[in-house]
Amino acid sequence: MEAKLPDARPLINVCDRFGFVPDLTHYLYTSNMLRYIEGYVQKVNPGNAPLVVGQLLDDECPEDFIKGLILSVRSLLPVEPLVAECEKRWNRLRLLSQFLEHLVSEGSQDVHVHNALGKIIIDSNNNPEHFLTTNPYYDSRVVGKYCEKRDPTLAVVAYRRGQCDDELINVTNKNSLFKLQARYVVERMDADLWEKVLNPDNAYRRQLIDQVVSTALPESKSPEQVSASVKAFMTADLPHELIELLEKIVLQNSAFSGNFNLQNLLILTA
Repeated sequence: MEAKLPDARPLINVCDRFGFVPDLTHYLYTSNMLRYIEGYVQKVNPGNAPLVVGQLLDDECPEDFIKGLILSVRSLLPVEPLVAECEKRWNRLRLLSQFLEHLVSEGSQDVHVHNALGKIIIDSNNNPEHFLTTNPYYDSRVVGKYCEKRDPTLAVVAYRRGQCDDELINVTNKNSLFKLQARYVVERMDADLWEKVLNPDNAYRRQLIDQVVSTALPESKSPEQVSASVKAFMTADLPHELIELLEKIVLQNSAFSGNFNLQNLLILTA
């Protein structure tokens, strides 16, 4: 494709048919035939726009042209491969901000749209916790994983929102965020999760127990959470830790200081 063609349409048709879209884009861009790039994306095959955008990024095309190209196609663009093309190239996701915001304003509930928007908000540190706690459409596992190397506390927010137990336990163990882990486990009130974290094979069990006793349960005002926690400690056969727990909530937590069941249990356990 070294020859300068007066009319690129036959070449466009052949390249589109046989899958040479990046080569075609490179030729058209380096030949300054930008209107043919626009025509291809807008009229011939909008579905291949992600490949065109990826090649334009490789060719260091001005962002304004790429943004305009994307906005000219809008809802016809397949979002997931477009995001993938931008992420592969030194994470150029921010290029898609205006496009994604347009889709959201038009009522898009596409998970890929909201995942990408969440990643941009996280990278720009534009009140990411608000997005993570209020947006109902993103995938907690995908966005949580994205957060892990940037800010693990944000990963916890995403995983908590999606009740991604394994992912939340792993990231809090890895980053020594045991206070956040303890609060989550107490709030979840899930017997299987309690069994997992109180298992003797859990290398971080002691750190978790310490934070449950010192922080998570004393903060709680929920009888259900306290009941589930006490039951979990009894099931795990942790009498010494249970006494420690009961002393903390009965003797120091005014919300439960008058709870006769807990008082009796403390006496029996002691």
